[in-house]
Amino acid sequence: MQPASPRFPSIVSGFALCLCALLSSGLSRAGSIDPPFELLHGNGNFLVVGSVAEINPVGRIVFTREKVLSGKPQPPKLIDIGVPPSVLARVKSNERYVVGYSAYGRNRQLNALVANTGGPTLLVSIGLDPALFRDTPATRALLAAGSSEGGRESRRFRALLLQALNGDDPALQTLAAGEIALNADIRERIGDEDALARAARNARTSLPARTLLLEAAAAHPKQLGDWWQAAATDIVKTTATGGYSDESADPSTLILGALDALDQHDSIPQADALKRWLRSANPALAERAALMLRKLSAETEQAAVKEAAADPATPASTRSFLDEYLRRGGRPPAAPAGAGSE
Repeated sequence: MQPASPRFPSIVSGFALCLCALLSSGLSRAGSIDPPFELLHGNGNFLVVGSVAEINPVGRIVFTREKVLSGKPQPPKLIDIGVPPSVLARVKSNERYVVGYSAYGRNRQLNALVANTGGPTLLVSIGLDPALFRDTPATRALLAAGSSEGGRESRRFRALLLQALNGDDPALQTLAAGEIALNADIRERIGDEDALARAARNARTSLPARTLLLEAAAAHPKQLGDWWQAAATDIVKTTATGGYSDESADPSTLILGALDALDQHDSIPQADALKRWLRSANPALAERAALMLRKLSAETEQAAVKEAAADPATPASTRSFLDEYLRRGGRPPAAPAGAGSE
């Protein structure tokens, strides 16, 4: 029997969906994405405690089920789950985790949930980056408090969200920020604007969480506070433009989110704050900085782009992009022939 529900969980098939794209697209345009706690407990989804029994380099991990926190029917003792490549590098054999996954996908023709032909997959969405958490007392407490609709309306749940934001677990920071960003009731009642601002400014807060908090506050300043503008400007002015130890430390999504929020509210940073990002290793970030410089003046934009393109210290991929940008006069590339045709 297939689970019946008018709503379906946001399941990522093959992990083709990039969380960075969701974040940098702006929360005000996030549409009908479920808050992470609603997704974790959605129809057809499971939340279990399990230890890692096997790590398959093709992108699957086998967990030994130890406890089911939510989901029916009872999962098998050994659960073989598809995971993003980033998860393979961070999990450890025999370690215990709390895992959110789905064994189902949406069949549009039947308008029903059907078993995934490729097997269970880890949930990935805003706030679930992905749904894999260290099994700690803090994790258990937060997940238990948010396990029901009534629990998510409680003062205790809101307090635990703030505690997670200012804790030291990146996955819980991102989970808490996602819930605050996407849950309208939480936004109305969360309070403690200072705690939100501290977390967004703190370099030890996970980059997805900082981005979510900035964009959420920019979209809902009456609920979350008007601190976001000063914080976003400081982030653009002071964040290091390179020298990251690994991909997870690359702040490109955070900077794009900050620039997006500032641009939407016509709050353009000073030229020097934007010029430094023309030398970023991320061409998309260099382009966004150039376009915002143009809003200051076309002359400022052209001079800054030419200088960065001629600078041997600018990463080669960005220099190549800037050369093309200058050749196009800052216009977007022409669409391929036939693009957009029926």
